[in-house]
Amino acid sequence: PQSSTLKGMQLQWLRMDSVAPAWVGSVFLFIHSEKTDLSALYQDPEIQLRIYKALKLTLADATGSAGGYEILKIYGSDFGLQLKFMEEGKCRKFLHSYKNDKLQQALEYHFQNQFIPNTAFTTELKAGTVILDNILDNPDSCLKHIKENEPNHLRDDEVSRLEEDIRRLVLEYNSNCQNSGTLCSTNSEISPTASTLSPSSPASSNLSPPSPSSIQANGSSLRSTDRFEFQGVFFDDHVLRAQDHYTFAKTVGRNWKQVGRMLQKTCRGLRDPAIDNIAFEYEREGLYEQAYQMLLKFVQCEGKKATMSRLIRALEESELVGVVEQLLNTPNN
Repeated sequence: PQSSTLKGMQLQWLRMDSVAPAWVGSVFLFIHSEKTDLSALYQDPEIQLRIYKALKLTLADATGSAGGYEILKIYGSDFGLQLKFMEEGKCRKFLHSYKNDKLQQALEYHFQNQFIPNTAFTTELKAGTVILDNILDNPDSCLKHIKENEPNHLRDDEVSRLEEDIRRLVLEYNSNCQNSGTLCSTNSEISPTASTLSPSSPASSNLSPPSPSSIQANGSSLRSTDRFEFQGVFFDDHVLRAQDHYTFAKTVGRNWKQVGRMLQKTCRGLRDPAIDNIAFEYEREGLYEQAYQMLLKFVQCEGKKATMSRLIRALEESELVGVVEQLLNTPNN
């Protein structure tokens, strides 16, 4: 029996050792413009958030979605940014878009769309001291250098603040859209939180369709007669509002992953490994931020279809009645 136990432990260790570590790497993207001093422009508080939004939308177009990577730091002296990739596939897509000038086209389009006109760019891509522009024809070699350049620091405080500003604007937009009864069309650009590629965009024929990061609200407006039932009481359905978002993040605690997996049944944007990525990226910030980010991704992906009834259904399936009561402000009995 002792011998069989030792063999079992050895097999378990072998299985543990065979699990590949998470793919992590970083790259520096430097952006130059002959006509515009981007470093000085970025220091202007009135323009800084617009530049950051343009960068985020460009990256989402280049990689096909808003997940699998994050901006760690923006450099003002020689203007550029450090990107951290957590998925090899997303990094490969990024390199492909960069090599074929799709990223550069999207960059120019989104800068113009954020009212920063007449900006033509040249770019440089580096992993540590290696200039990747010289070896773009060998993507495997590029990926090797990017992986070797694993980041040794967390996201910069300034970037965290900009991310929070964008989250706040997205929630305010969704809330205002619902309160005013306005239809948020997939064909219109959303200001000030995001923009989408229009048919006239120079990059629209080359890039993938706008990703969830474009903060689109899809589907039709909810009818006033749309209702759902909870414990024998009927409630008017509505698109999730800012207050719903805060209440959920505050009360769901460590069960946010379970709710996310219930939502992923009907939301492609939350399918694995999206939930695990959120847990990894926001581990330091704690459970509130992780829950907040999960529901924010749901809202970004589903737009007008991100309704209270869908969240309540996921919470009921997770047997989290207490959270439902908080959201609906119903008595505990």
